[in-house]
Amino acid sequence: TTLTLDPSMVFVNKETQRDRVLSHPRLVQPNGDCEMGEMKRHSPRHSFVVCADTQLGMMDFNKSWEKELEYSRQAIEMINALDPQPLFCCVCGDLVDMDESTSLKYGFTLEECGIIKDQQNKDFAQMWGNVKEDIPLVCLCGNHDVGNRPNRATIQRFKNAFGDDYLAFWANGTYNIVVNSNLFSDPSDAQDLYEQQLVWITERLQYAQEKKASCIFVFGHHPWFLYDEEEEADDMKGSSPFPDSFPEELRKLTGPAVPDAYFPIPKKYRMEALSLFKEYGVAAAFSGHFHQNMVSKTSWGMDMIVTSALSAVFESNGKPADFNEPTALGIRIVDVEEDDKTGQTSFQHRFV
Repeated sequence: TTLTLDPSMVFVNKETQRDRVLSHPRLVQPNGDCEMGEMKRHSPRHSFVVCADTQLGMMDFNKSWEKELEYSRQAIEMINALDPQPLFCCVCGDLVDMDESTSLKYGFTLEECGIIKDQQNKDFAQMWGNVKEDIPLVCLCGNHDVGNRPNRATIQRFKNAFGDDYLAFWANGTYNIVVNSNLFSDPSDAQDLYEQQLVWITERLQYAQEKKASCIFVFGHHPWFLYDEEEEADDMKGSSPFPDSFPEELRKLTGPAVPDAYFPIPKKYRMEALSLFKEYGVAAAFSGHFHQNMVSKTSWGMDMIVTSALSAVFESNGKPADFNEPTALGIRIVDVEEDDKTGQTSFQHRFV
């Protein structure tokens, strides 16, 4: 069974992701060329929250999603109780599980896929509408939200439900760029949208540098890489076995494990992004998609921080032996601080 919701309900945060900017009274953005609001640092420190893969429907083959809603409820309770209060919370994609591009193979009709996805979107909106009003919520699209090969129609459906699929905003002197990583994962059905976003990302990075952002952070669903910026799909031997809790019918259809090579952005498109991130000094990129924690670093110092899921949690046998973050459900808290003496901005993060 699923929750019965008012079909006229509108996601409380939908209107904050508009015109490629986060519009929220808590985070006042510059108006035109006027340097105001969050562009300038107003506090020596702040924090924000990253979580990922709420993926309503994943654990019961899209028949029900009470477990995932409960995990979200627990996460929201933690977020609302944080003191000091975070400046914003970013959900890094796969808000829901139903994906027409794969579920048709599992016996659902196209009409059933649409009905289930709409209900999951409504249930996500109702649940995550419980985040405190003065904590801006940013919702990214993942491959289950727009498909493994996104197109204009699937992206528009996400935008109709949750607002813009990519945007940027200032927060206490830092610049935060939210991308639609699905267009980097496979742009074959949306090459024009891929190119438009790439131009936009370049412009946003140039702007952040010109305005002397204290730190630039990038958020997306897919990791740009898992272990090494130069990794190639053919060289990745690890995999994540599906949890025993997964329905047997699903494991029969999908196989016993997900290969590591499935998760990162293909190198061809990865390098287009990473070259820009290097040129403009991006400090860290945050993602989900891997359903487990992983933290790596580029040769030039950008952190690639992958946060575990609020649905099913995986454990890859390809991860480095010395990686010590837990394999668990949870959220990531990022603390950003300016050094009094040097004026340099640094950040630390912890998974809880």
